Amino acid sequence: MKYYLGLDISTSCTGICLIDENEQVIVLDAVKLTSTTLSNMWEKADRGIEEIKKLVGDKKIERIFVEANAKMFSTGFSSADTLLTLAKFNGLISYLSHKAYKAEVVDVNVTSARKAVGFKNTKVDKRPVKEKVFDHVKALHPELPWKRHVAKTGKSQGQEVYNPECKDMSDAYVIAVGGKRLIPFL
Repeated sequence: MKYYLGLDISTSCTGICLIDENEQVIVLDAVKLTSTTLSNMWEKADRGIEEIKKLVGDKKIERIFVEANAKMFSTGFSSADTLLTLAKFNGLISYLSHKAYKAEVVDVNVTSARKAVGFKNTKVDKRPVKEKVFDHVKALHPELPWKRHVAKTGKSQGQEVYNPECKDMSDAYVIAVGGKRLIPFL
């Protein structure tokens, strides 16, 4: 069986999706990197790859798909410093994943990957794209292990809500499945 790993890399939470050659989800999870014990990017990268290896195990990975770095600014979003930090961290996790699994790391354009899994962004729905992508993937796969908790405060107090990392998990799914569909295998 061939396996493909999709990573939605971020310095606070990295989404992980491992699929097989039939696009069956084997692992769908997220690694939170917000612990106060992680004081710098290097410690976060070390913890990130340790957790990825725990989740994926010793599966033989054919390819590792990662979301391509943002190459331009969006009004009201990330600063140059943030984009550079994310690009550095993406490079670290990509390299460590390559070393751990001896697999090629392939950058995947997130917009193309979303289209490949059937997501269409409508301007009518004003919610952030990450929320809309999560809803799309959740509708495709309600059986997946979407993490939930009971809200203690806010407008959803007392109700069961999805954990914030579910958005990173759904992004990792898009990168894994979209990457597999978009990138030809030789």
